[in-house]
Amino acid sequence: MLAVILLGLSFVGIRAIMADEEAAASLGFLRYGIATLMLLPLLWRRRIVMPPLKIFIIVALLGMLQFGLFHLFVNTALKEIPASRGAVIFALIPIMTMLIAAMAGRDSLNGIKLFAATLSIVGVFLAIGEKAFSSNNAPSSWMGEILFFMAVCCGATYNAFSGRLMQHRSVLLLTIIGMSAGTIVIFPVAYSEGLGSVIKGYDTQDWLWILYLAGPAAAFSLFLFNWGLQQLSPSQAAIYVPIAPIMAAAFGALILDEHLSSLFLAGLACAVAGPIIVNWRRR
Repeated sequence: MLAVILLGLSFVGIRAIMADEEAAASLGFLRYGIATLMLLPLLWRRRIVMPPLKIFIIVALLGMLQFGLFHLFVNTALKEIPASRGAVIFALIPIMTMLIAAMAGRDSLNGIKLFAATLSIVGVFLAIGEKAFSSNNAPSSWMGEILFFMAVCCGATYNAFSGRLMQHRSVLLLTIIGMSAGTIVIFPVAYSEGLGSVIKGYDTQDWLWILYLAGPAAAFSLFLFNWGLQQLSPSQAAIYVPIAPIMAAAFGALILDEHLSSLFLAGLACAVAGPIIVNWRRR
């Protein structure tokens, strides 16, 4: 729960930074590079048991999706759409996690979950309905939504396959491996953006957001989320993710002065109602 609340505010921070600097990969590289450095000292004096090479490679590949491509897509998308709208699309992660995990034989899929999936999908279309039917928007205005959905697919794949890998292994170590892999894969793109110049262009407010994104919203929250994946099934862990859109919408309106229409709130309500139904069913 705490992890997804911190994640909700991170959408606002990313959008605040991206409003002044169009360097999505550089922001992702700094966020997870700093987060990895924050976690590394926690390995000090711990008995480190490296996973088998096969597991190491799979964790690294999943890390490239979650900590590399996922945030490249999110950071780029938030240049195009409000943080609150992107967060509603983000609410599809539990449903996509269920579908991917079920297809891979790692979780079950029943009628209640399918009903919840329908509610969440309807919620997304309600939330972007204003934009979808506006004659003032060119087709290219869908790019933000498309990029966010691609990020959802990356995150759902990570959720579906990571939990079993973390069983009886160090969550801290696997989190560091995944973050390091994501940081490495995104570095070439960050370098092509002119990473050094981007860093020099950040002001004090940007750096405060970056420290938040790297610390509470990455090193701490994603360690907690990975711990949840270790303890729960993919769908049981991912079902809490829709709390993030609620926080993102609230913080977006408060900090970025983003407008929340009645149509958007109806979409948000539907997107959150689906996972809540599954959660009550589980209990």
